[in-house]
Amino acid sequence: MKPLFFAFVLIALVIPSMAFAASADEQRAAIQKMETATLEKLYKEKPDTRREIQEAEGYAVFSNGELAVMWLSGGYGHGAAHSRDGQTIYMEMAKAGVGLGLGAKDFNTVFVFHDPDAFRKFTTTGLDLSGTADAAAKAGVKGNAASGAADVIPGVRVYQMTDNGLIAQAMVQGTKYWRDDSLNTAVNQTSH
Repeated sequence: MKPLFFAFVLIALVIPSMAFAASADEQRAAIQKMETATLEKLYKEKPDTRREIQEAEGYAVFSNGELAVMWLSGGYGHGAAHSRDGQTIYMEMAKAGVGLGLGAKDFNTVFVFHDPDAFRKFTTTGLDLSGTADAAAKAGVKGNAASGAADVIPGVRVYQMTDNGLIAQAMVQGTKYWRDDSLNTAVNQTSH
């Protein structure tokens, strides 16, 4: 139990202080800017993903920071999910784990939902990938496998990218995604 407690403490240290200092409008603008840059990069790396996202039931884009110190790792991030009908839902994510490691990385994740039920569950009840998937992305294209992508649950494809492009391993085990009530409430209040 103690390692898990320390992992959550580590997550608290990883959370950027700007997330607390910025207004809801500034946070949404930062998420939109990150999303645009992430999708441009993904489309450049894998041009077929543009059509895949356009034809999908929905998609989500997240910016994640992760820190590993000795036996503990933690991460935190923000993003937005978009339905086929144009609805935007702002979300958060957190990751905790136990294992040997040292270092930090920033990466962006794009979820593409081909199953409408998977998208609905993701945006209403969140998604807890603890133990659900440890998806290794392919370093190159072999057969029908997409480079830098992994199917973590049926009907959902995940792409992860760093500044160096697509990463070889998409570790999503121990990651929880949920709605950011403060950003969504502010959107609903301003749209009335």
